[in-house]
Amino acid sequence: MVEIKEIENRFNGLFASRDIDVGKIILVLKGNHFKEPTRTSIQIGLEKHLEHYEGGHINHHCDPSAEIVVNSREHAGQGTIEPLVLAKRNIKAGEEITFDYETTEEVMAEPFHCKCHGKLIEGWNAFKRI
Repeated sequence: MVEIKEIENRFNGLFASRDIDVGKIILVLKGNHFKEPTRTSIQIGLEKHLEHYEGGHINHHCDPSAEIVVNSREHAGQGTIEPLVLAKRNIKAGEEITFDYETTEEVMAEPFHCKCHGKLIEGWNAFKRI
């Protein structure tokens, strides 16, 4: 359903390898959790940052094609979380899959100016950096 492609010198992105309908699960994010953010981690809870190979290649966009949703599930009486990447709209084969980093990241490990309109992307709680 997805593939990693080079988009610029040294930079990669995650792309749809086939058409994906709105609301469909693109990825189930499973991997190692860390207390602090990294350049490629996705925040899934308070001081909980997940490293996932494909997920780490999803680039930011202010009008994204996907979103990160963290579902809670009960498995044998033990609560678990299952972070998902869902299509926010129909995505065509060959189109880059993106999400808005400021919807998940409290503080970015490496703030940057987005290509959408040059806004500084610091995370939704950037004042915490002060």
